[in-house]
Amino acid sequence: MSVPAREVSAPLVTAVPARPRPRRWPREVPRFLLLCALSVLFLAPVYWMISTSLKTEADAIASPVQWIPLRPTFDNYREILTSPDGNILRWTWNSLYIALLFTVGHVALCALTAYPLARMRFPGRDTWFWFILSSLMIPGIVTLVPTYIMMLNFNWINSYHALIWPGISGVFGVFLLRQFFMSVPRELEEAAKLDGASNFMILWRIILPLSIPSLVTLAVFAFMGSWNNFLWPLYTVTDLDKMTLPVGITTFSQRYSTEYGKLMASTTLAAIPALIAYLVAQRFLEAGLSTTGLKE
Repeated sequence: MSVPAREVSAPLVTAVPARPRPRRWPREVPRFLLLCALSVLFLAPVYWMISTSLKTEADAIASPVQWIPLRPTFDNYREILTSPDGNILRWTWNSLYIALLFTVGHVALCALTAYPLARMRFPGRDTWFWFILSSLMIPGIVTLVPTYIMMLNFNWINSYHALIWPGISGVFGVFLLRQFFMSVPRELEEAAKLDGASNFMILWRIILPLSIPSLVTLAVFAFMGSWNNFLWPLYTVTDLDKMTLPVGITTFSQRYSTEYGKLMASTTLAAIPALIAYLVAQRFLEAGLSTTGLKE
């Protein structure tokens, strides 16, 4: 005789209404206001530069200060582009040519230096790395005179060589790429060695493609450093046709007077290539500065 199974009634489950998530906007308001204040603080000089470039010389030095140009004009841009005293287009080409060559050479040299310090094993590797890294403590102004004497002996004064070769090596670039190269899994390198790949082939085919964000980050830093370099070109280049843009801009500031409208117009034009370089490489910059590569 079979015993009928006891019917078990399922417990009544009532849906509990989800609690409304507390609004976070009151907590975010101070942060938003702080960011807005900082944005105004950092963008005020940029606005003043552009505003002054659109003023006449009388309005640029008028008192009280005119934050908004009352009579906006593009005469300053027209005059600096057609002025016989200074060829701003030539200076822009010089700066662009030097910055591009310097960037390519700097990134290549730093990559070739960082690879053995990160992936190869040899006696004294760490000692050499810390010795190279310690040179960051030497101010650049200390090496100004010895480097100038070296360029003088090479007969490179008033030439592009003096603006490209002396600073093409960089300790910061070696450190940045070494830290990124060390995060690449060694299994990839070992597999390539089993296939007969050389160290240079491993660097070219494996390490560098995985290090695109760090390479672009270093390239942007190198380009900006060369583009904005002022002190070294000021001493090594005196020929008007070979001046870079930061040095050529100073011709609008004379000994007894300064043409503020033209000075701000030329400065605005000088900032455009740097802004374009940042906008193009923005996503690579964020990836290169926020990550350290692949994890093993």
